[in-house]
Amino acid sequence: MKLFGRVLLFLAAVYFMYQGYSTYTFSARSYDGSMGIYKFSWLFIPATDYHLHTYGTVFIVIGILFALTPLVLHRLSLKRNKST
Repeated sequence: MKLFGRVLLFLAAVYFMYQGYSTYTFSARSYDGSMGIYKFSWLFIPATDYHLHTYGTVFIVIGILFALTPLVLHRLSLKRNKST
């Protein structure tokens, strides 16, 4: 079960980082925000530089956090077992 959770978090991390990269590097721009892209089938992101860079960076950071979560939890459990 632990392995399944780690694999699931890793896949979620890769997915979020891909979504962040594709949002960050989206080539079309709209000056007034009327054009945009949909992410996760419900989140509308206006195609302005500020919004694309902000959402892209946030998705990448969330992906990195998902990738690091199993490592941090593993280290915490090692410290807890070592002290007892």
